[in-house]
Amino acid sequence: MLVYLITSIMLTMASAIRNSAPARRVGRPPGSTAHGAASRDRILEAAAGVFARLGYDRARMADVVMESGLTKGSVYFHFESKEALAIAVLSAKHAQWLDLVRTRLATTPEGVDRLEALLPTMLDLHRDDPDAWVIARLIQDLADVPETRPLAAQLTRTWIDDVADLIRGAQRAADAAVGVDPTLLATVLVGAFDGLKNTVDILNAGADEANAHLAAGGEVLLTMLQSVLGRA
Repeated sequence: MLVYLITSIMLTMASAIRNSAPARRVGRPPGSTAHGAASRDRILEAAAGVFARLGYDRARMADVVMESGLTKGSVYFHFESKEALAIAVLSAKHAQWLDLVRTRLATTPEGVDRLEALLPTMLDLHRDDPDAWVIARLIQDLADVPETRPLAAQLTRTWIDDVADLIRGAQRAADAAVGVDPTLLATVLVGAFDGLKNTVDILNAGADEANAHLAAGGEVLLTMLQSVLGRA
């Protein structure tokens, strides 16, 4: 009886191991050597440019291989699929973008002044690094994929939460209307700004014209924001 019980337990455990879903991989962790880490960063930068130009659906791993200048084996060593690469690019660029925005805004006193500095700051960052905008495009593309939708939603919420915190700071400083729901207003602002960038992309304007469109659109959004906050 004891042998039968032990055998049953072992068979149950073996079955559970066989049937358990493997952990979702998003690429190998950064290499333990400087060369490995440098190669991974090079691939991420190349992929960001490819995804920014072509979008997720049209981009191919072969495009990333060519853009990076590395071998196919090197690229696939770090990222086993286009999905894993896209997730890694999105996570890295999102963290980089948030860090840059937070750092630049920290030099402006809390309140409406800091909130109003958000749009010009984002426009400046776009001018300095156009590939940073791959965030908006990838989030939209990956939100259509069931497996990656949770990540897209999580990163979008993080961005909305940051903007909502800026609005709350303005309300605490008594610079803004306290009756405005920070999260709702932040959702509108994030959606409007991402929509503005997508519209400029569709127009397929050159770099100078695109920056002019974005600057003009940013001024309109800023005026709307000031009106909502009672500062117009």
